[in-house]
Amino acid sequence: MNKKRSMKRRAVSMLVSTSIAAFGVTAIAQSNDDLNKLSQQVIAAAPPIHVQATITGIDPSTRMVTLHGPHRDATVLVDKQVTNFDQLRVGDKVDVLYKNALLVTADKVAGSDKGVRERVDTQTYRPASEAGGVSGFESSRRVEVLATVEKIDKKQRTVTLRGPWRTETLDYPPDFDAKHLKKGDTVHAVFVSAAAVRVTPADAANAAK
Repeated sequence: MNKKRSMKRRAVSMLVSTSIAAFGVTAIAQSNDDLNKLSQQVIAAAPPIHVQATITGIDPSTRMVTLHGPHRDATVLVDKQVTNFDQLRVGDKVDVLYKNALLVTADKVAGSDKGVRERVDTQTYRPASEAGGVSGFESSRRVEVLATVEKIDKKQRTVTLRGPWRTETLDYPPDFDAKHLKKGDTVHAVFVSAAAVRVTPADAANAAK
């Protein structure tokens, strides 16, 4: 009798576990769809920035360029439409049109994961071009990380997060409520990487004006 009860319990446990697993997959898929839509909205709403900066780092394998600008440093993903990428060199002074890295969501992490910093997931997507300003920034990437809040600047509307590989300062949109965050919090953050659609030598850009 006890053996039969044990078998029934195992069967019920397996059924519940299977149901939870199936629900989890559906929830993640739905969450990804929602986050992609939200990420696209955040990109569309953000105005592009036009600055002259100095290149301080280049990663050809990922098309990432680190820039030292007049107000802050930024690591940007250079769109494939920038055909002179192979001619860029560290030390070049360039004229850049880009959008900053943008925070989409940031949820506090508690329990055993608190204090742990790691890369959770990266997803490349190509949002549809539209009048809202997405056009030209199709190479933006959505990144998910567990990170530590280093600084919150409510005046500049930025959050600085220390992740597993580097520290990044992210703009956050007007409807994002930063009141629930404070320095030292561990958060599961979703952000859109900074993206540049124009990187030209500063001398050439000035001559064209």
